[in-house]
Amino acid sequence: MIGKKVIDQKPITISEAREILNSKVEEKIDENNEVDGHQFTYEQNLTIDYVNKFALLDADDAKELRGKLEEYLSPAQAVKVVDIMPEDLDDLRLIFAKERGVFETETLEAVLDLLDQYR
Repeated sequence: MIGKKVIDQKPITISEAREILNSKVEEKIDENNEVDGHQFTYEQNLTIDYVNKFALLDADDAKELRGKLEEYLSPAQAVKVVDIMPEDLDDLRLIFAKERGVFETETLEAVLDLLDQYR
């Protein structure tokens, strides 16, 4: 990574990462008209496989849900919640166990209600 620097950094969901990576895969296929085993590195192939297995939502739904959750949570916390999609208050509290601050039960229930709309 000599000569490269980070220009911008923001948290994105696994679903959004899947959309970005799949577009890169399609670009590679379009350029060569074939899938070549040497197009991506081993780590890139593992990442593509991971996001295809674990993305729970469509990228547009994930963006929309993340935006709604940011009314209650920070952007990084909203991304964690969208990626994991907890089903009850206990699971949601486990996500925030190491976070500073206290989340009110009403706030957590509102978050779960939003998540239920996207299941």
